[in-house]
Parts: sequence; structure tokens; C-alpha cells
Amino acid sequence: MSTNTERTPFETPAERAAQRTDLDAQGKRGRPKDSMTVRQLSIEGIGLAVAVVATIVTYVFFIVYPHEHAPLNEFLAMFERGNAAIWPMLLVWYVSAVAIVGLALWPRRRSTQLICLLAAAYFAWVGIAFFGVIDSEMNLSWLWATTFILEAILLLVAGIMRRDLVFAPRWDLASVLGAIFISYTLVAYPISGLLEGYPLGSLPVFGLAPCPAAIFIFGLLLWARPPAPKYLLLLPLAWSLNATPPNIAMGNVADFGLALVGVITVGLIIWRDRTSIWQTVVAGLLLAVMVAWSGHDNVLIGTALVLVVVTFAQTIWGDAHRLQVGRPPQPEQRLPS
Repeated sequence: MSTNTERTPFETPAERAAQRTDLDAQGKRGRPKDSMTVRQLSIEGIGLAVAVVATIVTYVFFIVYPHEHAPLNEFLAMFERGNAAIWPMLLVWYVSAVAIVGLALWPRRRSTQLICLLAAAYFAWVGIAFFGVIDSEMNLSWLWATTFILEAILLLVAGIMRRDLVFAPRWDLASVLGAIFISYTLVAYPISGLLEGYPLGSLPVFGLAPCPAAIFIFGLLLWARPPAPKYLLLLPLAWSLNATPPNIAMGNVADFGLALVGVITVGLIIWRDRTSIWQTVVAGLLLAVMVAWSGHDNVLIGTALVLVVVTFAQTIWGDAHRLQVGRPPQPEQRLPS
């Protein structure tokens, strides 16, 4: 995997000092690189383990107490009609996904901006085509359509306007998991349905279905250069926690890992990018609350929207503080002679 050399809009003395510290962590000077790598993997592993345990507990609960769901044959029939209606857009979006992966692994100038543009277009498409047309009779479909369109807007804000989202996959735990999740979305997801004996045209594949869209964006955000913008995680997490219980109950095997992917991604990024103990504890508690309300769409959407506002406001406040701290000194005024 390659790295991206794109830079943030401004760089304060504090950020330059943090970069020098990061050089030490990479073994340029100071501690050995191998020991720091093991330490980093151990830290990320703790966040991963907690997320996995929390999700397993949730899965056990929904297996014991199944959620209300539609019959699987009706679910697949809806996608069979939808896939036929939008063809060949399925192929267009698959090509776009491959282009996104290529731009991330072999970056060029403005590759992150192009990735965010394509990803935003796809999320807006899912919001309009699926929730607005194909499954418009679903409970709160209009609100889910708004949620996916809002995620598209946030991707444009993060990657093009603010540029605090830079895709730079590396050889670390987060990037490897991101590659696994993306591969699952584009390859294993349709194969799992075919192995169950269902025709490809009736499967909820990438290009229309919101579940593979959520898994794909989680994998992509794990490729983001730390710290990843937290406000991009919440809306896909809300959908993954909402859709997993009925999918487990109806037996849609391809979506069994949806909540697991979401909780692992959010838990790992929260732990990896932590700045203080209290922020980590609060974020972990909020994640636990959302997991506990899995399947309750109104609670999940409301919680996610509130947290998007809070995390985005924190990001803006942090920018203002860094600008104030790193403001260059004003030139001295010379008195007239």
C-alpha cells in the first residue's frame, strides 16, 4: 500500500512538533521501530477486542430474541425489481468503487478529492434511488434518504472543502481491516448470496443496497490518515445497527457482519485517535448506547444526528483554537523618522 503526501490546509507549530514526535515513534531516532510497532498494534488490538466483544453480545441477544422482519423472499424480490430498474447503473457504481480503491492505493494529485466526490455521489444515489424510490414504503424511508444524502454532503465537506480527510492506507491493523471490509463488499458479498442459491439479479449488491454501501465506507474510512473525522462515522453506524437485527432474523447471511464491521471500525478509530481519557470514555459509552438500541431506527437516527452536530462543532472549535495558537506574529510598525 502506498502513502499520500497531501497536506492539511494549515500547519501550526504544535502540529509540526507532533510530527517530530511521530518520527521518534517510527524509529527515525529514539526508540526502536519494531518495539513501537508492537506497542501500536497492541493499543489498536485493545480497541478491536472491546468492539468485537460488544458486537458478539449484541448478536447473541438478537439471535435469542429475533427482531420483526419481512420474509426473505419478499426482501430479495424487491431487490430483483430494483436491480432490473436501475441497470446498468450497478455496473457504473462497481467501476466507480474500483476507481476509488485504485486512487487510494496509488494516489495522484487530488486523489482524495476525487474519492470523496465519487463516494458522495454514491451515497446520494443510494439515498434517492433506494430509499426514495425502490423502498419508499419502508418505515422512516424519507428520513433514511435524508441521512444518506447528509453523509454525502459531509464527505464533500471533509474531503474537498476542509480537506481534513486524506486517504493514505498503510501496513497497519486499521488499513488491513479496511482492505478486508472493502473486499468483502465488492467480492464476498455477492458470492455469499450465490452460494446460497439465489440469482445474482435478486441480491442486495453494491450499486443500490445501503448495507454494502455502509460496509464500503467503513473500510474506506479505515484507510484515512489519522485522525479520521469522527462525524463521518455516525450516520453509516446508525444504519448498520438498524439493519442488522432484521437481517439476522430473516436469514440474510451476507448482512450478518454489518453491525460487526460498523462497531469494529468506530471502536478502533475512537481508540486509535484518542486524545484524552475522558473523551475516550464518553465516546465508548455513546457507542455502547447506540449498540444497545440496535434495530430502533428513530432512536439511532436522532442520536447519530445529534452526535454529528457535536463532533463537527468540536472539529470547527479545534481548528479555531489551532489557528489562534499558531497565528504568526504581526510585523513591527516603524515609527516615521
